[in-house]
Amino acid sequence: MWIIIFKLLGGIGLLIYGIEIMKDALEKTTSGRTQKLLETSPKNTYIGILVGVVATMINQKSSATTIMVVGFVNAGMMTLAQAAGVIMGANIGTTVTAQFLAFNLDAIAPLIVGAAAITWRYTSNKRVEYIAEIFLGFGMMFIGMIFLKGGMSSIGTYEGIKLFLASLTTLSIGKYLILILFGFLLTVLLKSSSVVTGVLIAMAASGILGLEAAMPLILGLNIGKCVSAIVSSRGANRTAKRAAVMNLIFNLVGAIVIVVFFRVLMQDLVIYLSPGDTARQIANAHTLFNLGNTILFLPFVGLLVSATDKVVPLKRHDDKQSSEMNLDIRMLETPGIALAQAYNELIEMTKASVKNYDLSFSSLLHGDEKLATRVFQEEETINKMQKELEVYLVKLSQKNISNEQHEKLNLMLGITGDVERISDLAENIAQLAVAKRENGLTISEMAQNELIDLHNKVVQSAQEMVEALKTNNSVLAISIIDREVNINAIEQELRDKHIQRLNQGVCAPGSGILFVDVISNMERVADHIKKIGVFIIEVSKY
Repeated sequence: MWIIIFKLLGGIGLLIYGIEIMKDALEKTTSGRTQKLLETSPKNTYIGILVGVVATMINQKSSATTIMVVGFVNAGMMTLAQAAGVIMGANIGTTVTAQFLAFNLDAIAPLIVGAAAITWRYTSNKRVEYIAEIFLGFGMMFIGMIFLKGGMSSIGTYEGIKLFLASLTTLSIGKYLILILFGFLLTVLLKSSSVVTGVLIAMAASGILGLEAAMPLILGLNIGKCVSAIVSSRGANRTAKRAAVMNLIFNLVGAIVIVVFFRVLMQDLVIYLSPGDTARQIANAHTLFNLGNTILFLPFVGLLVSATDKVVPLKRHDDKQSSEMNLDIRMLETPGIALAQAYNELIEMTKASVKNYDLSFSSLLHGDEKLATRVFQEEETINKMQKELEVYLVKLSQKNISNEQHEKLNLMLGITGDVERISDLAENIAQLAVAKRENGLTISEMAQNELIDLHNKVVQSAQEMVEALKTNNSVLAISIIDREVNINAIEQELRDKHIQRLNQGVCAPGSGILFVDVISNMERVADHIKKIGVFIIEVSKY
């Protein structure tokens, strides 16, 4: 009996480990492409479905894709309507692994692992190494299936097991619902519908599980795979919780429809598609359920989104604004997506710093202390944003990421200080605005026009910098760097003119010092914008 248990545990362990190796290798192989793929999802539901399918084929788990979607929604990078398509696609994508496992590759699985391991060990090409890891994980999955089939075959020799399985050939509605519950609980325990489907396929290949009993188990595992995303959504905003609930509604309603209307028809269809091959029938049933469910829900995406509004009601604190960044630790398990999220938050932080600089100049120009106070408050928020972003990037650097991702990450770590320094300089200008009001200082009309002219040039650079960050536009970044040289020259020219005004007695000494401090801070803002421009040029290479 212990030998059987060891085979089963070893088989499940190898199956899980093989899936994880494949997931990591696929993530490294497709580094950067997943982000671009996800950017296409907002166009329509059909593209969202395709994105969900491909993303799940990469990470090997629909629950992982759904958790990522929850993170995107939480970060404001995706709406619920866009998430609906991706979630539907994720449910289809997770069935691909089951289709592979239904093949009988027992004879060549060791060969696949051996060839992949040798290639991985001796290649010097990183891309070849990642591809070898994909096949290594693929082969290990099938070796795990060999152990599972062996253990299941041994279990089938026990008389008590035979009698129990015989009782499952004809199911009452009560037994059917119990098996749905069992499939649900098993998936929640193993946290992977692919692993549970693999176990069912191994049981079928060993002749101890028929399609009649497998069907309700498949319905249960499809509901159970939603639990990870729901648990993961705790602490997220209401919209992210609605995305997690959407996945549950999708699978729960689909299971109810099958039980009530298509229980016999579904079984007859999979038998027709793969007569005499129970393992393939289970894989097909898993695929057909999710494919049919997607077709069923396609006309009712709006209704599905509305249903989540009822299930997750609005609470008072949900509409309060948070000053925290939308950096979701769940994304760290998918480093390419996590890096993309961190980059988006760097853009948001940059926009906040630029806005704060603009506010500070307005407070100086109009002597508005309320605006100055806002600048001080925003500066505290931006400081927190910088710390959160740096901590997140450090955590991400400890993950299994590619060399290109590491280099991009290091560049981002290096530039966060420059982004935050723009806000520091905005605070300096706001403090000068307060000093100007408290000391009754005035700036001559000529000096004021000069400040406005310099400010407009800095703001133009800042706005182009944000646009270049969004689009990875190195050409625009080069023009920003060129303009900084011009701003330096203007700042020096304004200093010379100021000295002339002081000598002529046109400007009071106190106001003169204020003027010099302001243009100095503005020139330093332009200097940090230039450094961010250099960063954009470097990061656009990846």
